[in-house]
Amino acid sequence: MRVTVKYLAQLKHAAGIASEEIDLEPGCTLGKLLANLAARGPAGISGFLSPALLVFVGEDLVHTDTERLLCDGDVITLLPPMAGGMEVPPLTDDERGRYQWQLWVKDFGDTGQRRLKASSVLVSRCGGVGGMVAYALAAAGVGRLVLAHAGDLRLDDLNRQLLMSHAGIGRPRLPQAARKLNDLNPSVEVVQVDENISAENVTRLVGQVDAVACCAPLFRERLLMNAAAVAQGKALVDCAMYEMEIQLTTVLPGQSPCLACLYPEEPPGWRRDFPVFGAVAATVGSLGAMEIIKIIAGLGETLAGKMLVGDLRDMSFRRVSIARRPQCRVCCSDAR
Repeated sequence: MRVTVKYLAQLKHAAGIASEEIDLEPGCTLGKLLANLAARGPAGISGFLSPALLVFVGEDLVHTDTERLLCDGDVITLLPPMAGGMEVPPLTDDERGRYQWQLWVKDFGDTGQRRLKASSVLVSRCGGVGGMVAYALAAAGVGRLVLAHAGDLRLDDLNRQLLMSHAGIGRPRLPQAARKLNDLNPSVEVVQVDENISAENVTRLVGQVDAVACCAPLFRERLLMNAAAVAQGKALVDCAMYEMEIQLTTVLPGQSPCLACLYPEEPPGWRRDFPVFGAVAATVGSLGAMEIIKIIAGLGETLAGKMLVGDLRDMSFRRVSIARRPQCRVCCSDAR
């Protein structure tokens, strides 16, 4: 029988190929396939074949089920932790002290913290939602934050942009955000990009990081980040809000629907200005930061293939399934 193995993210670069077809004996298990790949697979991948590797058969996450029988035509996808590979730096004594409480979290510990330290995340933009995402990621110990946001602070930003201050009105947002983040955690590298996401810069910016926090208010920017993240095999967390409602979803390229499956075209008439409380922005920003942390650390279950919908007016939350659109020109190869 024949199966297809797909390599994602850093594993794709280590393997030098995106996928390959492999002939197996009938009755082959997932564990035997992984052992076979470690022994004879493309050079450079053996270091990724660890318990932290996420393994999918079709749409099912099965990385712990090594006795699972494979079938002819199965597609096996290998997704490594999003932290620059398995070579992650050790923690200093000061870092162990700073992050002590989260080091106690089950299934996170020292390894998860080291992955955060080695990781880089693009946050666009760093206003009400993105500012909270960046603040929570800095507190958690993500090693490098790339903030993309043009323009100066306005008075009407201050009901929700918590990295800013009244004294900063009329001044560029990014230096204020970077200063606030480094006041909280001096060990975090903050890269300031005084630009909003555009067709000219999106590939370059997404290419600098392990994961993307999409917090822009405009669909044009969100769809550009989605397309670049899918093309480069980078995880993306999309955070959105309106009035007292929030929406959150995660895109894992090759494993889940993407944002273009939901919005094939930019919705007409959408504006940057809309009603919202700062507490609503902070809520979806905190949830988005937690999704990023889970993706990088290999912790828990993400919202890939799901959307979290919340209405803070009555504090109701639900998860809805998202289907891949067969003709999606971003994530479905047959439609490209």
